Amino acid sequence: MKTLEYCPNCGTHLDKENQGGFCPNCGFNLKKYLEENADETVEEPEPTPAPNNPEAEKKVEPKEQAAENVQETPQESQPVEQRQQASQPTQSTPPAPKRKKGHGKIIALIILIIILIGGYFVGNMYYSQARQTQSLQDEVTSGTTSKMKDALINEDGDQFSTDQIGALKRLYSKSSSAIKDIEAQISENQSNNTFYIKQSGKYFLLYPKYKVVMKTKTLNIDTNINNPTFSIDGKSVAARSANGEYRIDDMSAGVYDLKVSSNKKSNQTKSKQISISTDNEETDISMNVQKPKKSKKTTKKADSDNEKSSEDSDNDSDSDIDSNDDSDSDSDEDSDVDDSSDDTSDDSSDDSIVGQYSGDPDLSLYSDGTYDLGDQTGTYKIVENNDGHVKIQYNRDGGGSITESYDYSDGELHSSKYDQSWYKD
Repeated sequence: MKTLEYCPNCGTHLDKENQGGFCPNCGFNLKKYLEENADETVEEPEPTPAPNNPEAEKKVEPKEQAAENVQETPQESQPVEQRQQASQPTQSTPPAPKRKKGHGKIIALIILIIILIGGYFVGNMYYSQARQTQSLQDEVTSGTTSKMKDALINEDGDQFSTDQIGALKRLYSKSSSAIKDIEAQISENQSNNTFYIKQSGKYFLLYPKYKVVMKTKTLNIDTNINNPTFSIDGKSVAARSANGEYRIDDMSAGVYDLKVSSNKKSNQTKSKQISISTDNEETDISMNVQKPKKSKKTTKKADSDNEKSSEDSDNDSDSDIDSNDDSDSDSDEDSDVDDSSDDTSDDSSDDSIVGQYSGDPDLSLYSDGTYDLGDQTGTYKIVENNDGHVKIQYNRDGGGSITESYDYSDGELHSSKYDQSWYKD
């Protein structure tokens, strides 16, 4: 059995009695060490001089215990670099700093301000006056009652009634130039026009809201009907008297049916279709309505009969003078002769022609020999009435005379010249 001169663990010199035991210095198991290395050449370490420091004399842990210590501290068996890295504390990713609540509110406020500013500029373009003007122009001339009613206001900012909108639509049908005139006035946007743009409220309390103003006019009616009453489109309206005329205010552009009647038992009535134009040159429209006058035919006939009876009672032998007097009377007053012939004939067919006719314009033939044709007035005479063929001579007030031919049947006067008919009311 091999012997050890020095302890393989601490290098202490060994005596013979220590060969099969333990190192007296560190307690290393020498016997076990020799058994494990029996077949190997043991290279004994050179003796280590005993340190002078008493701490050097401390017992060295046996090899097994040292090995256990090595296993408990694996980092000692690792390379120096790995041990250095292991000795360094692990660097973990630092947590992200928490955002303060105040910063989030400020960012949200900035985003909101940007959205509001952008929305304002977009809305400012969408609700611009130019864009609204074009839209209002289309609505006013659309012919749709709801759109027209929503777009139009009077000078006080109030909407027009459905009846007034209907009258304006009838004007569109009757006058092809009315729509173009309204469009031009809205584009010009001059307050002295009948139609112009005016601000009326706001959208979302931000953007100006515009409407089209339609000015109203005064309808002047000149009539000799005593204590007249007035109705428009079948509804009674108030009229004020001024300077011998009657005036109806707040008449908007359109086509209306006007009726003037006496409030007495005389049954004096005049009906006419009138148009309130869109032009901006005149704000008033005048219309004359005449009442029937008392006929002078009876008086003239009585005077003629009196003259004839006086001549018959006179026994003057000079019949030629009487004859000459009669002829002179006839030649001096042609109108009396005409009236007398009308009276003597007293043709019922002539009487049937007298009356009021609806047409364009309306025609009224009064029993006193006067007439109304639209706004035109004067006197008339039935020159011919033969088997439904009628000729009427019109003498206009202010000068001028014209004779028109008609076919008359069942209350209808038809003019082949104008290809137009008038129907008796």
